[in-house]
This record gives sequence, C-alpha cells and structure tokens, in this order.
Amino acid sequence: MRSGKGLKLGILSLASFILWLLLAKQYPLAPSLDEPRATWASMAGATWSNAIYHLLIYIGLFLIYVLVLRILPTSDPEDKLVKRRQNWLIILTWLVFSGVLLFAAPAGESHDIFDYLFRGRMITEYNANPLVDIPDDFDLSTPFTRYLAWRKYVDTYGPVWEFSSAAIANGVHYVTDKFGWWDENYPVCPKSPESCRLLIVYITSYRLLEIALTGISGWLIYRIVENTHSQLAPMALAAWLLNPLTLISTAVGGHNDAVMLVFVILSWWLLQRRRPILALLALIVGAHVKLTALIWLPTSALWIIWRWGWRRTLKICLISVTIGVVISWLFYMPFGGWQTLPQMLSERSKFLANSFWRILYHQLNYRWNWSLENARQLSTILPSVLASAGAFIVPLWMFNFRPKRWRRVETVDPNQEVILWHTLTAVSMLYLLVGSFWFQHWYILWALAPTVLMPNSHLTRSTLPWLAFGALSSNLVMSFLLVTLLKTSPRLLRYISEVSMVWGPVLIASSIYLLLQWRGKRRSVLQVQ
Repeated sequence: MRSGKGLKLGILSLASFILWLLLAKQYPLAPSLDEPRATWASMAGATWSNAIYHLLIYIGLFLIYVLVLRILPTSDPEDKLVKRRQNWLIILTWLVFSGVLLFAAPAGESHDIFDYLFRGRMITEYNANPLVDIPDDFDLSTPFTRYLAWRKYVDTYGPVWEFSSAAIANGVHYVTDKFGWWDENYPVCPKSPESCRLLIVYITSYRLLEIALTGISGWLIYRIVENTHSQLAPMALAAWLLNPLTLISTAVGGHNDAVMLVFVILSWWLLQRRRPILALLALIVGAHVKLTALIWLPTSALWIIWRWGWRRTLKICLISVTIGVVISWLFYMPFGGWQTLPQMLSERSKFLANSFWRILYHQLNYRWNWSLENARQLSTILPSVLASAGAFIVPLWMFNFRPKRWRRVETVDPNQEVILWHTLTAVSMLYLLVGSFWFQHWYILWALAPTVLMPNSHLTRSTLPWLAFGALSSNLVMSFLLVTLLKTSPRLLRYISEVSMVWGPVLIASSIYLLLQWRGKRRSVLQVQ
C-alpha cells in the first residue's frame, strides 16, 4: 500500500470513526429504553437542527465510503504481505465501527430486534410457538412486551431463524444466570434498572450474532472475488463490511437478514466451486430464514443449466429438491409443520410500506373507491407476480438463452462469472423496485451482496451507495417530518415523500453519471472530427 494512499485511508477512517461516535452519542442505548416505542425524533427531540445534524452524519459517512472505494489501492496479487495488511486494516476498522455502534439505540432504526428477542423468549422461557402464538397472548406485565412492533401477528420468519433466536435466548439466560443478573421478579423495564440491564444483554447478543455472520459473509465474498480477480478481493471486502448501511443494519438494527444472506452467499460460493447440489441446498436453507432467498433460485437453476446442461441439471434439481423437502419438513416439524405457512403469508400480505404499491393501494382504496380487500390484493399480488416473472426473464435474457443455446456449454471462462453477479444484482434490484410492496431500508443489503462481487464496477462504487443513503435518509427524515411538517398532511403526500427519498438520491447520482459519460463521449467525437 503506497504511503500516500495509506495516509488518506487513515484520515478517512478516523473521520468515519468520529462520525460513528457522534451518532452513538446522539442516541445512547440505555437512556433510549425509557421510551419503549422510541424514534429518532423522540430520542433526540423533533427539531430541524437535530434532523440536519443526523442527516449530515449520514452524508459524511457515505461520502467517505465512496472515497475509500476509489482510493483503496488495487493490490498486487503477488504481494501477499500488502494484501494481508489491507485485509487486516479493513477488518479492524469494521470491528471498531461495529463496537462503537453497539452503544447506540436500535429503536430509531427499527424495533425488529425487540420482536426477535421477545419471540426467542417465547420459545425458551414460555414454551410457546412463535409461528402459532402471538405476543398479545401475554399480558403487559410480561418483560419487554411494551417494546414490540408486531403484537397481534405470528412471526414472519422461518424455523432456521427461530432456532437461531432460541439459541441466543438460551445463551443470554445461561450467561446472565452465571453473573447473578437473571431475576425476573424485578419490575419490567423501563421501571427497573436490573430489567433494563437484562434487555441490553439481549439486544447486544442479537447484534453480535448479526455482526459475526456479516463477517462470515465478508469472508465468502472475499473468497469468491479472489478466485477470479485476486487483486480486487480487499476492495470487495471493504465494499461489503464498511458500507454504512451494512454497519447500521447489523450493529444497530441487528436484522436477521444477515442470517439469510450468509446462506445465500454460501450458495454463490458453492456455485463457483462447482457444487451445484450443495449450492441449491444452501439457498433452500436460507429460505427457511426468510422466503426472500427464493428470488435468486431461478438464476441459480438457469446458471446450472448453462454450465452443466439439461440432463445433469434435472438430476441435480431432483436430488436437491428431494433433500430440501426432507430438510424443510424436519425444520418445520417442531413448530407445527408446514400448515403454519398460510397464516404467516396471509398476515404479511396485509401490510404495505415505503413502496410505489402503497401509493397505488391508497389511490385505489381512498380515491377510486375500491374495496379494501380488492385494493390490497391488486397491490400485493401484482408485484409478486411481476417479480416472479422477472426472476425468470432477467436471467434468460442475460444468459442469452435461445432455443439453439439450450444445451451444455462445454467451457466457460471464469471471467464470465461476472454475468452471474450482474444477473443476481439485476434480480435483486427488480425485486426491490417492483416486487417488494413492504420495503425497508435494510433490504438494500439484498442488492449489495451480489453487487460487491464486482468491486470495481460503477454499481458498487457509485450507484448502490446512494441507494443505501436514500433508504437510510428516508427512515431518518420521515421520523422527524411525521411529527412536524407532515403531521396533519394527507397520507398520499407522506407515501410519495417516503418513496421519493428512498429512490431520489440514486436517480440523481445515476443521471449525473450518465450525463458525464455522454459529455465525455461527445467530446471524444468532436476531437476526432
């Protein structure tokens, strides 16, 4: 690593560290628990100065992230010492940033972590089934019920997540019991410091799980890129671990998407290593965390056809599906079997948020007098159908499938794997834009994961960062606007504002990039003439 670039990276890392410290100081974890349904605005105070202060921190973090990806030197594949130093610098920086964020409140980012820990306790402390029982079955004196967001509905996740959550809950019980902290006779948090201390241990434990799994995903990403473009592997690692959205979604929000993504990325790693059966099984296991993992199944299947031909693919799929069905049955058996799925799916389809489809739903129901049920069905079924169709059409087009090409490709250049990463990214973006009628900012991780496999691309270095920035900013700004300017505004204006703030920054950044590209090409043509 050249000393000049090393100094710049050091300065940028220090600047990021200061910004993360300011964010954690603005929203400290322990005091935030005094308000069970806290938001960014309620914790800091719903003033313009606080909103701008937070937004400037986000702007600074993303600008630094983009600069780091541009400054980070491409390592010499022969110089293993330099590459090792780069890797350790990236990993240590990520760990320090994550450690700082462990002291920040999760409530403004999302309340999901409170639902995770409560349902983990449902399994371990109350012998209840989160895929059948609901939190409202417990009274308000039950510890931590006041912090929940989803009180009247069964859990929306699969058994692999429930096993993971139960393991964390058991671990917390065991460790706190050893320290003498386990005593549920205290008044429930926020009424007693002892109960709040236990809640902090739960929150930290779930966060540490997501941080650890994100690190494993980073290792898989590094190995995938190193296999074909060794010199770009450190950049891919930095693009994944140091993205502000990755840090906030894991070290602050503790979202279980990290559990799903580690299986999804493992599937891509196995595809690269020519282990198609294990790759499909890894994807199936990921779907038992969140069903979203299935959006990449058509791409994987068509890639297998392209690489190994129809006959072998049929054999691969038959073996994978057979084993997958058995695994699925075993996973669901302790939680009531597959019959729990219809209730979860029907309940989940009732809600729309932060998407174009929510705007349509509002128009159908409130402006055009559609019935509530018909408006909901159109606004949820149509995006699901479009995304499902796109999940097949996009890889068919990008893999250049034509009738004469539906046969095995004998040799595939390793560099052609970039087609697979582009396709996975395109499918992810299509789902976020079209298929996700319930949209949250941490879903951008689903697109970030395949994109960073192309670390030197414009998508990774310029486009995705500003989509992540827009998503985080929307969550922040709406928290303040909903209690100030938009408090009495029409719902349609709120929905349009949410969606515009999510997608606005990336559209602006992409437009500027295309304009610069066009001007550059035009200048080149004029010079030739």
